[in-house]
Amino acid sequence: MLVSLAGERSPDSGRYDVRVSVRPSSPKASRVRLKPADSFDLIRLLARSQSDARKAVAELVQNSLDAGAHRIQVTWLNDHGARLLRLWDDGQGIFPELSREDALRRIAQTIGHSHKRSLTLEQRRELMALGKYGIGLLGFWCVGRHMDIKSRVGGGETWVLRLEEDRPDARIERARSRRVDDLATFTEVEIRAVHEGVQRQIRPGRLQAYLAGELRGQLLGRDVLIEIFDRVARGTAHKHFVVKPQRFLGRPLPEFTTLAVPGHDEARVELYLVPADEERRGGVQLACGGTTVLDDLALLDDDEGPRAPWDSGRLEGVIDFPELEVAPGSRRGFQRNDAAVAFLTALHSLEMQLMAVIAEDERTRDLQKHKNLAREIRRAFRKVVVALPQYDLFDVRAGAGTESAVPEGAELVQELAAQEREEISATEETSSPDSEASLFPPGPLERIRVQPGRLRLAPGALRTLRAKPLDGDGRTAEGAFEWSWSLEGGGTLSADGAEARYGAPEEPGEARIVVSASQRALRAEAAVEVTIQA
Repeated sequence: MLVSLAGERSPDSGRYDVRVSVRPSSPKASRVRLKPADSFDLIRLLARSQSDARKAVAELVQNSLDAGAHRIQVTWLNDHGARLLRLWDDGQGIFPELSREDALRRIAQTIGHSHKRSLTLEQRRELMALGKYGIGLLGFWCVGRHMDIKSRVGGGETWVLRLEEDRPDARIERARSRRVDDLATFTEVEIRAVHEGVQRQIRPGRLQAYLAGELRGQLLGRDVLIEIFDRVARGTAHKHFVVKPQRFLGRPLPEFTTLAVPGHDEARVELYLVPADEERRGGVQLACGGTTVLDDLALLDDDEGPRAPWDSGRLEGVIDFPELEVAPGSRRGFQRNDAAVAFLTALHSLEMQLMAVIAEDERTRDLQKHKNLAREIRRAFRKVVVALPQYDLFDVRAGAGTESAVPEGAELVQELAAQEREEISATEETSSPDSEASLFPPGPLERIRVQPGRLRLAPGALRTLRAKPLDGDGRTAEGAFEWSWSLEGGGTLSADGAEARYGAPEEPGEARIVVSASQRALRAEAAVEVTIQA
C-alpha cells in the first residue's frame, strides 16, 4: 500500500494540520503459463490442420527416410471390403535404443515434441530430417479411420501401437510377425478404412507422381528404393510403380545452381526454361531440406498477387533453402523470421537475372521467326523465277536515309534476299519451267505433318495436336479431307477434324497416336510417339 502526507498551516494557531491518506498499491505483475483447457482438443486441432491426404502419406514416407531406410514399400489393397494402405521400411526403427513397448508408448505420449528438435540445423540438414514437431503421425486422420504402427528391432518381439481417428487413447500390445520372412528390424504402418473421399487422390499412380515431386530433393540425396504395389487393380492395369525423382522437361539453366543468403546457408537452385511454344506452364517449387513447402513460388506473396518471373510459366524447377521454419501442421508455408526475410531479399536479385534470361530467350525466338519468314520468302521467289522466267524481277532495297524506319526483321529479309538472288541465278541455269510448273497451285495430298511430332509428358498432362495435309512440295494441300485419329496405349484422345486433344494417364509408359487423312482416292497417315515420364 502507498502512504502520502499532506498539510497546511492554520491561520489562527499558526500550527500545521497534517493529513495521512492510505491507498492500496497496484498488484505486482505475474506470469501465467499457457495451458489448454482440454489437451486432446489441441491434439484434434493439430490433426485436422493437415487436410491433404497425399501430404499425410508423404509424412509417413518421410519418417522412413529419417530412419535411414534403403527400401520402402507402399501397398494399396482391399481389407474386408474397405481400402487399406500399408507402408513398410527396413530403417533402423522407432527409438531403437528403447524396448518396443517403451518406444511406441513414447511416440504416443509425446505428441507435439520430437527428438529431431534436439538436432542442430546442420545435423538435421545432414540427415535431411525436416520434421521437428512430432505431429506428423496425426495426419492419418485425413486418410483413414485406424492406424497401426508395428515395430521390431534386432530380431526381438514385435509390438504394435493402435490408433483410431478422433479417440484420445491408444492401445499398445505384443503382435506376431505378419510373415516368416520379416526382417530382424522393420517398421510397418497400416491405415485401415481409408476414407472414400480420398481414395482417388492416393491411388498408386497419383501417389507415385506426388511423391516424385514432393520428396524430390530427398530422393536425389539418398540411396533408397521406394516402390508402390497396387493389389486392387485387375487385368492388364499397371500394378508396380517405382518412385523416382521428378524429371523436368525444360532446358537446364546451369548458370544458376546456388543462391547466396547473407548471414545464412546458401539455397540450392535447380531451374529449367520451358520453351515458349509449349502449351504447358512451368512452376517452381520452394523446398526445405528436400521436401516441398510451397508448390508454386508465384504465390509467395499471396496478398500481393502472382510474383514475377515465377508467374510467367517459362520456369520450372525447385529452390531449396534449409533454414525455413515450416508450418508444423500442414507443412505448407513458412514463418517470416530473420532467415526467411534474408532469403526473400536475396531472391530478388535472382529474379532480376531470370527476367533478363527470359527476355533474351524471347528476343532470340523473335529473331528466329524473322529468319523463318525470310526463308519462306526466298522459297517463294525461287519458284516464281523458275516458273516465270520471262519476268525481270526488281531488287528490293532500302532507300537512302530510311534505315531508321525499317521495321525489326526487315533488314534481315533484305540481307537474305541478296543471297537469294545469287542462288536464283544458279537455279535458272539448271532448272526448266516445266519441272516446277506444278508449284502453282498446290498439288494433291501426299503426306501429313503433325505438331508436335513427338510427346514427352508428365502423368495427367494434356496436350493439343494439330495435323496438316501436305503436297509433294511440302505445301498445304487444298480441298476437303476426312480425318481419323486413333490411340494405341494408355490415356485419352478426343478429336475434332485436324485437331485432337490427348490426356496422359496417371502411370508412366508409352503410347502411340495415329492420324490419317483421306481425299477421294488419296490417303496419308502419320504417327506420334508418346512417352509418359514419372
